[in-house]
Amino acid sequence: MTLRDIERDAVQMGRRWLYDLLFADWGVKLLALAITLGLWLAVTGQRVPTTARLRKVPLFFVLPSDMEISNEPRDEVDLTLRGSKRVLDAIKVNDVSLSYDASSYKPGERVVQLSPGNITLQLPDGVTSEGVTIERIEPGGVPLRLEPRVERTLEVEPRLEGKLPEGYELFGAQSLPARVRVRGPESHVNALAKAPTETILLGDRRESFTATQIAIDIEDRKLVALDTVVDVIVKIGETQATKRLSDVAARTADGARQTRLTIEVRGARSVIESLRAADLTVVLETAADGTSTPRLVLPPNLGGRIELVSTSPAN
Repeated sequence: MTLRDIERDAVQMGRRWLYDLLFADWGVKLLALAITLGLWLAVTGQRVPTTARLRKVPLFFVLPSDMEISNEPRDEVDLTLRGSKRVLDAIKVNDVSLSYDASSYKPGERVVQLSPGNITLQLPDGVTSEGVTIERIEPGGVPLRLEPRVERTLEVEPRLEGKLPEGYELFGAQSLPARVRVRGPESHVNALAKAPTETILLGDRRESFTATQIAIDIEDRKLVALDTVVDVIVKIGETQATKRLSDVAARTADGARQTRLTIEVRGARSVIESLRAADLTVVLETAADGTSTPRLVLPPNLGGRIELVSTSPAN
């Protein structure tokens, strides 16, 4: 083979290679190009700065140790963040919160101005704050009223509910302990006269009972009961009635003198209605100064169920 033939074959081979490179397997080459272009756009797109708007992001205030918030400031704001799309896509509103440092504030009212420079952003675990900035906070101002934290001891107010059966009545309710400690903002504590309990249901009860471990239930959520539970003694008995009885036997304590009196007594209606003058005796106990005090003597079955209201004559 001559040198000319070799040159001709080389030229033809080069043309064939160039043709195959440019025109053969177009579908495969276009697919590879599309994949490469897509990967490049995906990677570069994740790095391009973008914004994300988060609604109802929790807002907290860092307070002085002896102060409390006495008003109802908003505790959620709308937040616009700027950063890479990859990082922003990983941030969800439930994982984010804002805090404002008011630890140096004195008591009083003010409008706190919220800005990227005085707000701390808490991000979820695994998400770095590098490259993430706060672009906007709405609203930009929050009214805040600070008051000293105070503590007072208040009388407990048992809260009862329900209607007793006919013929019975409520004589009262006593809390043990009778007073509890309450803490909160000064104006709120001073406005509370008594510390109410949760509701105690009377139902169809016909006798006294003790309700144990009853919670102190203060409606004002700014206040905290430091003594959280009490026992409540609820006194229930038959409906009371009075009766006037004449010609009741009376005597001195030593029996030296006897007389007849008209008296008025009080007790359970079922007992009072059947009570007779012959069932009772009045003993007149004389003191050192000569004054006498009447004492009602009852049959054994009526002990403690009848009380003497008055006598006539009084002396």
